[in-house]
Amino acid sequence: MTEKQTVAFVGLGKMGAAMATNIRRAGYPFVVWNRSAKKAAPLLELGAKLAESPAAAAAEADFVISSLEGDDSVRAVVLEPHGLLSGMRPGAVHIGTSTISPTLSDELGRAHAAAGCHYIAGPVAGRVPVAVAAQLMTFLAGNSAQVEMARPLVATYAPGIIVVGEQPSQAAIAKLIVNFLVASSIDLIGQAMVWAERSGISLELVSQMLNGFFANPATRDYIVKVGHRDFDTAGFTVTGGLKDVRLMIEAAGDVKLSLSSAEALRAKLEQAVANGWQDKDWSALTEIIR
Repeated sequence: MTEKQTVAFVGLGKMGAAMATNIRRAGYPFVVWNRSAKKAAPLLELGAKLAESPAAAAAEADFVISSLEGDDSVRAVVLEPHGLLSGMRPGAVHIGTSTISPTLSDELGRAHAAAGCHYIAGPVAGRVPVAVAAQLMTFLAGNSAQVEMARPLVATYAPGIIVVGEQPSQAAIAKLIVNFLVASSIDLIGQAMVWAERSGISLELVSQMLNGFFANPATRDYIVKVGHRDFDTAGFTVTGGLKDVRLMIEAAGDVKLSLSSAEALRAKLEQAVANGWQDKDWSALTEIIR
């Protein structure tokens, strides 16, 4: 089947080049385009063909995959005159692997449908070494039949496939949630380490604590508790949590450190008390953002 499917790949940055290499090595007939043609050289050595424009690349392909920087780049390469959408064959499928806004994701879905082709939002998760090893994870959203048809191709660079739904924005939001979790975790790790450092506590000990925390079953228990909004069974109350968070802020202040996350927690826990939730589990603080 793959002998009949030609793939065009647009955008050969570090991530894109790694994904494109894995697709080409899987045996798909291959066309590439990149603003800097020099970056295509390794793929040309593998037998890929270089197109003169995104539209020209798309015109030869059953599947088009784009790996671009963000909303502005995607708009320019996909939607502007001579962009890849203008060259796509009727019924062809475009898989967008970039992290972009949910609004643009849905706009792309509508624009492709109006042009008689298909758009699958497929943002990928993973760093460059993971892409090189063809072990990325991806969230897919689009027409279910087209998603299933694209699955073997997607698996050549991202075997971890999670189908989110049919609305492209759903995949974009899922990817942004992943990045939110990563960024928040990095921030928490940094605050914990700086606090320990200023307080004369071994960073090796804090590293052990962090590894234990992220692997602790209790952390996973909170996922279930918050997901089910089960706050009446209190393992640790809002009142107790507020007391401890205030102690955290005070202790960090003693070493001239402001814990931004703890300040945000205090505000939510104080509001939870004001709402009369003082005896609920302290995870009830998550209800404040509702």
